[in-house]
Amino acid sequence: MTAHKHFKHLVRARMGKTGESYTSARRIILQQAPLSETEKAKSKSSARQAPGDGSPTRFHMPGCIPAPTALRVLLTAAGVRDPRDGKPLSEAMVFGIAGGIAIGIAAFRYEKGDFSSFYITGRHLWQDHVLYFKEALKRLGISPMIRETAGAKAADKQLREALASGMPCIAWVRGYHIVTVYGIDDARSIAHVGDLADQPIELPLAELATARSEIKSYKNRLLSIAPAQEPADLTEPVLGGLQACCDGLGANLSKGPKSWATLEALKIWAGRLHGSKEKESWARMFPRGHLLWQGLTSIHDYIEHHRTGGGLSRPMFAEFLTEASQLPGMQQLREVADHYAQLGAAWTALAEAALPPKVPAFEKARELLTCQAELRSTGDSSGAQPREELCKRISDLGKSARDQFPLSEAESDALLQSLQQRVMALYEGEVAARDALADCLN
Repeated sequence: MTAHKHFKHLVRARMGKTGESYTSARRIILQQAPLSETEKAKSKSSARQAPGDGSPTRFHMPGCIPAPTALRVLLTAAGVRDPRDGKPLSEAMVFGIAGGIAIGIAAFRYEKGDFSSFYITGRHLWQDHVLYFKEALKRLGISPMIRETAGAKAADKQLREALASGMPCIAWVRGYHIVTVYGIDDARSIAHVGDLADQPIELPLAELATARSEIKSYKNRLLSIAPAQEPADLTEPVLGGLQACCDGLGANLSKGPKSWATLEALKIWAGRLHGSKEKESWARMFPRGHLLWQGLTSIHDYIEHHRTGGGLSRPMFAEFLTEASQLPGMQQLREVADHYAQLGAAWTALAEAALPPKVPAFEKARELLTCQAELRSTGDSSGAQPREELCKRISDLGKSARDQFPLSEAESDALLQSLQQRVMALYEGEVAARDALADCLN
């Protein structure tokens, strides 16, 4: 707990010094942190622990983005190491091999409930965790085992089977989320679970079972891998990930929801933010009041806090490209990394602009969303507001915006126009960066 609190202090101290969001500051602190004793024990130079030896959480590593963090844990437990130094693959390297970045945008209007929602995400294959893991593992020459069942007893049995070798597994849970399960303590009726937190979480078995069964289409899904050999070289897995990234970003625009999964979706979104007469325009879907409040806070939260590592995952991708540029023949990726680092900063600037500074209500929203992000990434509520209270306070701010929106009509219009310009600039920058990445591959 002392180390846990010290880590939170480091993140908060960096936020105060740099003005970065909690998520961005945490990503950089994790990147800069020296190799811990636990991670040293996982390196190639140390003796491998046989399956079942030691703590069930011995493979735990904190992270910024759920899927690559979970995948990194599984690969480390399986014996996969970076062939250059024998250490576990970095989160950024796993993120890139798995396909890196993408774009996903969705907006919906629920007339009956007087509610509108906006969603934006930036991870490759964000809409399909199974394919994401399969393709990433395939690039490393690994075939996963996927278990599914509709029954509660069978689900518990499958979880125990997956953990029997002493290796962790990935579990699908509520909220379209995934976690790592390290082991079960029947004497205490708990499971040791890993998410993004710097420490593993003890979760009651009943709660884990409920979370696994909540989304019926998941069928209590689990994914595990067997011990594997480390790649002789990272060149082919890296090239495979880069190609998958380019293919996803440059996919042909199609009708329906798929049209929101390409870079062209940014151009469409920009057009709808201001001056549009379309049915899906923000003037109709997010009119001034509690609905515009929902749209603006969603822009901020999803770009900067919601499982992206900050900057819609572009900074993480820049870290991957920088690391990959050190491989033979890939030096040209260093310049592309600079492009994506700049795009990450621009995405963060968009998130900040959505909640204008020096407006008390927006400042309070930022503070509460930061607390919520901290709670998600630490897995510890000691010294912090309970999750329920945070959710209520955030909800109450939105309700207040129905009658007392913090911006006038003219100010709201100007804000949307400004956001439109930022999104168009991001679209142009994203297209240019994708083309530069494609040129490197060609």
